[in-house]
Amino acid sequence: MYKLIFVDDEDIIREGISSRIRWGENGFELTGVFGDGLAALEFIQENEVDVVLSDISMPKMDGLTLSRKLAETHPRVQILLLTGFDEFEYAQEAVRNRVKEFLLKPITAEELTDVLERTKTELDRFAEAEKERERLKELLERSLPLLRERFFYRLVSGRINPEDIHRRLPYFGWKNECGFCKTMIVCYPDEWNEIMRLALAEKAKEKTETRDAVFSNRNEDLVILFQESEEAPLETRANSVAEDLFAAALSLGETPVIIGIGETVNHLEDVNSSYLGAGSAVDHAKILGLSRIQSIEDIRRKSRVSQEAFISRIRRLMTALREGVGRSSVEALESIFALFNESYLTSSDVVDYLARLQYHLSDFVDEMNLGSEGVLNDLSLTAEPRRFARLTEAHNFYREQILSIEEHIRKRRLDAVHSRIDKARGIIARRFVEKSFSLRDICAELYLSTSQFSTLFKEGTGRTFVEYLTEARIDEAKRLLKTTDMKSYEVAEAVGYQDPRYFSSIFKKVTGFTTTEYRREMER
Repeated sequence: MYKLIFVDDEDIIREGISSRIRWGENGFELTGVFGDGLAALEFIQENEVDVVLSDISMPKMDGLTLSRKLAETHPRVQILLLTGFDEFEYAQEAVRNRVKEFLLKPITAEELTDVLERTKTELDRFAEAEKERERLKELLERSLPLLRERFFYRLVSGRINPEDIHRRLPYFGWKNECGFCKTMIVCYPDEWNEIMRLALAEKAKEKTETRDAVFSNRNEDLVILFQESEEAPLETRANSVAEDLFAAALSLGETPVIIGIGETVNHLEDVNSSYLGAGSAVDHAKILGLSRIQSIEDIRRKSRVSQEAFISRIRRLMTALREGVGRSSVEALESIFALFNESYLTSSDVVDYLARLQYHLSDFVDEMNLGSEGVLNDLSLTAEPRRFARLTEAHNFYREQILSIEEHIRKRRLDAVHSRIDKARGIIARRFVEKSFSLRDICAELYLSTSQFSTLFKEGTGRTFVEYLTEARIDEAKRLLKTTDMKSYEVAEAVGYQDPRYFSSIFKKVTGFTTTEYRREMER
């Protein structure tokens, strides 16, 4: 129900319009009837009024003056003016005063009803628009924190042009100090819950100034944008806040946070470079598996990985794997990761270097034909380097792979040794009766040098070639003495000894008996 007042200095007109219109049923409540504009204005100043129906010519204050004052003080009030034929020269001024309808006297009840119906339709439209504005305003107020975070994230991400930055800052109640800026990123541990994250964010708001901005990025990390008119106080304050937040994080959970501090810039438009630097500092700490405060400026003081040093260490690793000497392969791998730890690395650098390390190991597996033994599958050398969250994980992974490669190579070499030892045993069993059979003869058959064979044979049997050959001959001699009537010199010749006396000496030394004593002992 809209509230309407009627203003006219003629009693009969006031009485006629008041009584002939069906107020209430038409959506309007007639809340006042006045004889001049001044009385009407005083009423409007104290009461809510939606529509004023007023004559133009009145004492004290005419309708045009009333409409002008209402346009200045109550612009939302709808004004309907009544006029005669000789008052049309006022129409232009009425338009300037935002008069909605200009009605010609005399007006009938039907005509006024039509005007009021049109007015109600417009008031309804205004009411709906106002309701929608209020709804949007309420929605905006609820969404303001989110919009503010989105704005500052786009600001540090470099996705807002300078004109929009300065145009939109006042809307979010943030004053640009036009001085120095620095960005900090606080990376929460994955296991932190929402309460812990919120607690640290509130701590950050307590420790920062109103000229700073605290918000979250797309990764839900905590971001702080500091600003100061001077560079030195900015550095001091940012470091102090970082230390306070790191200590506060330790009190909230067992796993510390990682805090990355970007470079200082002297224009708000350049804050993206500071944000990227803070992100690189966080990434570097993650790569090394560190939970700490990391400044991009400290990281940039480190040198990049030397290509020559990396290639040299890779070659050392490959040589160590081929030679298979003790822990030299693991030590070579340690030197590669030591190079990484002392250098400035980005995430893409790590992926690149690990991919190259993986390529060399896979190539070595192919070269050694270990793939046919299922080694490639066992070692998971086809794993994606990007899957490692920290350099320490990659370090442990590749250490296990190298130890596994070494174990497969050691087993293969051992199998090769056993194969040659078995072959050597067969040769000795076949040729020990030959009087001229020697170390050189067996080495020639096995295509080994005397030193190589002697080492392998000793490792495989626990005895030297001469000891093994002597044992084979004496065992055969004992069998002949036990099962035949051959003379001692005949036995000596049969088992490969040219000198019977040397045979008797060796037999006595090995068995503790002479050949005669041994045969007699066996006959008992």
